[in-house]
Amino acid sequence: MFRKAMAFSMQITIFATNLKQMFMPTHSFKAAYNTGESCINLVLGVYIFTEEGIYIAYCPALDISGYGENEQEAKQSFGEVVRQYLDYCIHEHTLTEDLQKHGWKVENIKQHKFKSPDTVAMMKKNPDFKNLIENKEYSKYMENLSIPSFA
Repeated sequence: MFRKAMAFSMQITIFATNLKQMFMPTHSFKAAYNTGESCINLVLGVYIFTEEGIYIAYCPALDISGYGENEQEAKQSFGEVVRQYLDYCIHEHTLTEDLQKHGWKVENIKQHKFKSPDTVAMMKKNPDFKNLIENKEYSKYMENLSIPSFA
């Protein structure tokens, strides 16, 4: 029963092959409450890079990652980590609190509107993310999550 209530959609779109050659938006991550569908929609930027031959999918806005022997395995692993993260937050009723701990701002508490931390703030707070952006080859994709509003 809880699994059915926990159902959410995940869509993955390849966004760029190398953001170092592109304009880096101030906010790579978006979140908004959709009253029509009664869910919270999050768009997360996920960075893919390799370290010692292992592919890593990392989301600095949530500070979670997955890994694998290739990019597809890393994305699948990341998807499972996100499911476990959401399962925990929904079960414990801590999603809003956890997002705030990661730098997200609640713009409108009644409408459940969230503003993500900007890239510069995340780089200042997280030296590993700063190192990734400044010194490593990476690609970035966007992951869309729809979470039940009761989370």
